[in-house]
Amino acid sequence: MNKIKDEIISMLIEHSRIIYSVISDMGVYYSTWAKDYEANKDTLEKKKSKMQLREEDADAIKIQLIQNYSEAGPQGLGDYLALILRMDNVINYPLEFVDMLPKIKIDGGKDDEIKKRYEKLINKTINMASVLKSTIKSLRDKPEVVFKNTTAIHEIENEIDTIYRQFLEYLYSNEDLDVRKILRIRDSIVLLEQLCDRIHDIADLIRILLYQYNFFFIPFMVITSI
Repeated sequence: MNKIKDEIISMLIEHSRIIYSVISDMGVYYSTWAKDYEANKDTLEKKKSKMQLREEDADAIKIQLIQNYSEAGPQGLGDYLALILRMDNVINYPLEFVDMLPKIKIDGGKDDEIKKRYEKLINKTINMASVLKSTIKSLRDKPEVVFKNTTAIHEIENEIDTIYRQFLEYLYSNEDLDVRKILRIRDSIVLLEQLCDRIHDIADLIRILLYQYNFFFIPFMVITSI
């Protein structure tokens, strides 16, 4: 069973790298869009195509993992299969976000505050994805790092909730913004908030893995007995 578990974790690690890559590309897409969408249409289309190809790579890993290790459930490793399904769902959100951005018209310096709030939310999202990647990488043999990182993901998620609510409040209280523009921006940041919720859900499932397979408590007991 340990061999199967190691093989599954190796595939999870590669999948987490793709998640981070797609979310990072989302950040680059946003930055380019915010500078000048019309002047960068071709560049943005290429970036989106790259993200879609990475999504296909992630989907292939998911399918391969399920096909190769469908017997892992009866062997007590079913939560690992549940983990890849949750991870795979994450990639849909950045793709939907970049699909939505071209429908939002930003007016130069007039909308600088909106850009700043977007950047703050996106940077925190990328940070969260980076911590997730490190967490999955450490899942095999660094339980103390996994526990620390899942705690950090919970903390980042709380910060993102605050940024999200403040962004909404800014939108709803700004009388100069067109209602349609408010709704489109709102829908786009809802996607980011949902993306972060999904990463938070993954962290919760990883904690279950820690407790279920005693990854954390053994080294913890050793440390506290010294």
